[in-house]
Amino acid sequence: MALAISALGCGSGKETTTSPHAKRNGARITSSIRDGAELARPVVWQANVTGAPESEVVSVRFLIDGTVRHVERKTPYLFAGRGNRLLPGTLEPGSHTFAVDAQLAGGHRLTAASTATVAKDAPAVPAEVLGRWKRRVTSREVQRTESFRQAESGEPLPVGTWNLRIGSDGVARYVDPTPVHDVTVGQLRFDAGGRLVVGNEIPNFPHASEGGFCPDTVGVGTYRWSVQRGALVVRVMADH
Repeated sequence: MALAISALGCGSGKETTTSPHAKRNGARITSSIRDGAELARPVVWQANVTGAPESEVVSVRFLIDGTVRHVERKTPYLFAGRGNRLLPGTLEPGSHTFAVDAQLAGGHRLTAASTATVAKDAPAVPAEVLGRWKRRVTSREVQRTESFRQAESGEPLPVGTWNLRIGSDGVARYVDPTPVHDVTVGQLRFDAGGRLVVGNEIPNFPHASEGGFCPDTVGVGTYRWSVQRGALVVRVMADH
């Protein structure tokens, strides 16, 4: 499986404001999650900073219930990165606080927060895919994929055993067989009917919160998954 994403859980912190937006010297930050919203399906969560040039925005943090879940350092300021979503089903049903916090050059901060409700029927990660998986990549498979591998995408797939862990937070963490390699993280969105969507930003740990993204990201992929005889099978529907 080629999995691609996002990282949840890049640090921690507390958020105290409950205003829908905040201003500082004419600058303002707003959140796309409105106060009182009900969240039932994956949603794009975006922060927008106005009244300050992009060069003065050091970082934007996304906090859920006071804990930092993602950090962005360049526009667009999107939770979990391009092509990814906030997954309500990974949170407990009920009321939660969703805050965005921008650090500006010179130490100024802009903060906005709202309270939204996670619906009881928000889909969670299917229990049957949770846990650890392995995939053996052979030299024959590498040769088979060589014809459509882009030269700028780096080295061919390493031959050997790939280890993957899928968590209840909707994040896949995997390592390839090379001797030294950061953990690569991908967000998995499991939809009804066995549909799987993978975003197009691929951060590498342990430096994801510091901008440690792979230099070459891929397009959003749509797949179909199933578990057959204890094996997780993923088939391509569309890989842009």
